[in-house]
Amino acid sequence: MLPRRRVVVTGLGAVSAAGRGVAPFWSACVEGRSMLRPIARFDASEFGSPLGGEVPGCSPGGERIGEELATDFALDAAREALQHAGLVAEASATSTGLVMGTCLGEAEVAFRWLRACAPGTRDREALPGGRPGGFAGASTRLAETLGLEGPVLTLSSACASGTAATGLAADCIRRGESDVMLACGVEILSRFVVSGFWLLRALASGPVRPFDRRRDGLALGEGAGVLVLEEREHALRRGACALAEVMGSGSSGDAHHMTGPSPTGDGMVRAIEGALRDARTSPDAVSFISAHGTATQYNDRMESIAIKRAFGERAFRIPVTSIKPIVGHTLGAAGALEAILSIKVLREGIVPPTINYGEPDPECDLDYVPNSARRHAASCALSCSSAFAGNNATLLLKVP
Repeated sequence: MLPRRRVVVTGLGAVSAAGRGVAPFWSACVEGRSMLRPIARFDASEFGSPLGGEVPGCSPGGERIGEELATDFALDAAREALQHAGLVAEASATSTGLVMGTCLGEAEVAFRWLRACAPGTRDREALPGGRPGGFAGASTRLAETLGLEGPVLTLSSACASGTAATGLAADCIRRGESDVMLACGVEILSRFVVSGFWLLRALASGPVRPFDRRRDGLALGEGAGVLVLEEREHALRRGACALAEVMGSGSSGDAHHMTGPSPTGDGMVRAIEGALRDARTSPDAVSFISAHGTATQYNDRMESIAIKRAFGERAFRIPVTSIKPIVGHTLGAAGALEAILSIKVLREGIVPPTINYGEPDPECDLDYVPNSARRHAASCALSCSSAFAGNNATLLLKVP
């Protein structure tokens, strides 16, 4: 049997409510500075005027409002990641591929077209570029622009999409389908998404408070995260810096409810165990957890239970943090941005805080790094995502 191909991360790129680039994203997280503001792109008053994590300059009157924001975000993040990796922005190698995770991709383009067109006048040519703006639209445009001729895949597993995309991209390299892959998660903030979460009564009435007893919902965000993954020997040959190694990934389904997670945490436990098994390592290796941490009653309780079941007594000594009060819940982009966060934690030795934490919940009793960043030398990070329809995905990263 051939030895398992090792996968390293050599480049990072981010677009978030903190701005364009990994640097502003990381700074906001470490400083515990919330970037949530009243939504400006559209009138959200009928939904209670919730806060949102909008990318600066993309609201009416801003610099970069356009028809295809998801592509715009993904392309900016990809170019930053490729530059960081020391690769050309317009990659021409036939072995370079892409896996994009998203909930809706460029579907907002089609929604906008449907709202604007009178009945009976809708036709394909009325869409921007004469092409449909479906959830795969952003990956198609990104691949065309960057000249990616390796595997180009789009997956949508709700809020677990970004994490699942990174795991799948790593698998493509391990199977020998590619030497270099871009793993991307992307999402935009839209009326459609906000109205859906409002109807579910899942939006916060005030501050977003993950794991706090007073938590009552989330705030939505948008952006993109891109990681350049490479086969380790390929990266070494060209003198690239390995930022982290992708050790393993896991996924599972709850088979419980269309929106609510399994209260026992069974699905998340299986996803965590799957990542550990894929990495061929033990739970004792994990020294930091990036939590999904939506600040909804059910998710935070389930996730806390799952972590305790997976790690036993060690669970209480592992720092756990959620950045959703800082940049919002970015849905399909969340897992990719949180993988970037995890790599920065490993490299910088700092764990960003879970902000707005003030009243402990007896059912959420882990170390959530409340309100202030902490120095912590982590060598292995677990990033967790859970989603509607019981989708769970995990990613295990370590210092190379």
